[in-house]
Amino acid sequence: MNGEAVPLAAALAIMLLGPAAGSFAALLAERLLRGEPVALERSRCRRCNQVLGWRELVPIWSWLWQKGRCAQCGAPIPPALLQAELAGLGLGLGAVLAAPDTATALAGATFLWCLLALALADLRRYRLPDALNAALLLLGLALALAGSGAGAAAASPGGRLAASLVGALVGGGVFWALRAGYSAMTGREGMGAGDVKLMAGIGAGLGAPALPMVALLAGLSGLALAWWRARRRGRKLSRTARVPFGALLAAAAAAVWLLPGL
Repeated sequence: MNGEAVPLAAALAIMLLGPAAGSFAALLAERLLRGEPVALERSRCRRCNQVLGWRELVPIWSWLWQKGRCAQCGAPIPPALLQAELAGLGLGLGAVLAAPDTATALAGATFLWCLLALALADLRRYRLPDALNAALLLLGLALALAGSGAGAAAASPGGRLAASLVGALVGGGVFWALRAGYSAMTGREGMGAGDVKLMAGIGAGLGAPALPMVALLAGLSGLALAWWRARRRGRKLSRTARVPFGALLAAAAAAVWLLPGL
């Protein structure tokens, strides 16, 4: 860190990039889950198969201009796309406000946008694609090297990189042990392998000392979500209730990085 504020031009660029990053996060989540090409296939309407023009791909504005419907066939565009674009904008703004310099803001925003893609995938199908988890791990290492992640207090890049690797090992290792232990005791799978890999990426980005708070926030959020769902359906809270824990871990990690006071 150099203590300099993010210049206005750089801050605006990152913020304007946010909605596009949110749209791309939604695209990544959808195509990876479907096993479709990510970069070689043009965007199309899922209903009429019409290739989308540039006017239909402008983040936020296109959804509002088309009133949430395909311009060709009138099929509804999922509101989740607009929500992802707004979330990308908010995360970009948060990174600018939380970071002390341009490099850290860009590294932090990219890390947060990858967390968004993982959360969207988990919310959609309770899956965390390996490609996104691998990208998060690499971005976590980059965030640490930028000086606002694992080992932020270390004077040298080598020290920050070492702290990042330790964080990845601790995050992945502890969650692997929890997953294996729960399976051995109950005969059921209580946590997916994707959650273990996700926690390794989060550990690489935030460092081992931040992981207890991430786990606490995600755990409390998961309990609250399970309780709310059970109450809405008129049922008792069950210990086998399924929640998108990966999405909750991603949200908790974003909160911990954006609000270091946590």
